[in-house]
Amino acid sequence: MSLRVFTPSRLLQSYVTAIWDYDNLLGGGNQALSILPDTATYLCFLYADLLTTVHKERIYTTRSGLAGFQSFRSDLGALGQVSGVSARLTPWGVNVFCRGIVRDCAERRVDCRDIFPKYAIEKIEDNLSLKRTACERVQCVESFLLSMLNRNNEDALIQTACRELDRVNGNYPLAKLARTLGLTKRTFERRFQMHIGATPKKYARIVRLRNAILQRNKLSNWAEVAYAAGYYDQSHMIHDFHELYGLSPESIYPQMEASRTIRFSGLLNLYRGER
Repeated sequence: MSLRVFTPSRLLQSYVTAIWDYDNLLGGGNQALSILPDTATYLCFLYADLLTTVHKERIYTTRSGLAGFQSFRSDLGALGQVSGVSARLTPWGVNVFCRGIVRDCAERRVDCRDIFPKYAIEKIEDNLSLKRTACERVQCVESFLLSMLNRNNEDALIQTACRELDRVNGNYPLAKLARTLGLTKRTFERRFQMHIGATPKKYARIVRLRNAILQRNKLSNWAEVAYAAGYYDQSHMIHDFHELYGLSPESIYPQMEASRTIRFSGLLNLYRGER
């Protein structure tokens, strides 16, 4: 398995946090690779075999696809070799490439052929299979994203809200945040869900839990982590681990600590450790 991370071109950096090129992502039949929810959405272009994604007991089998806002981990699998290029989008990034699909894509994986022109997706897949280097494949995907980019679909206030929730690790009273933005709480929640695919409360929960697991290597125990992350108590944090990740902190942390990919993608081998 090979995996390389690229910084997107300047024109895309407000909407794409990273682009990764991978060959044989699952390492020849490894069925335990997962993506933990981290507020990002993923636009994936595959040129080898189909990818199977299990999310909340639903199974999706696609080639190129979009994974919308996720509040539970996605478990990846395949019968063959998964190779391709994925763009990790900012929480608001989907809108500038295809307006009005955020809610439809939340908590699921959608075939790119149902979002973008079918011929354009097939052309990308064909081109990716012919490229010889990772740089060429990434440039191919960037060219497509730039051709679809429409900044008129942005909502600057919602982007500000996301950045504020990220800055304080999810610990921001939502009514207060709405007032800061000059919105009523109801209007704020409606606009947020329209542009992000989740409520501000759910977004904040995911940010808080991700911060907790990343803090564990700095603190001596989970009780300290819960306090530092802003939870009422340790049991409240453990509840979120089970509800959003489907596992206990003790089950996840050893693999997270050894992971080369968790920080930039949420990608993690939960059971066998990454190679």
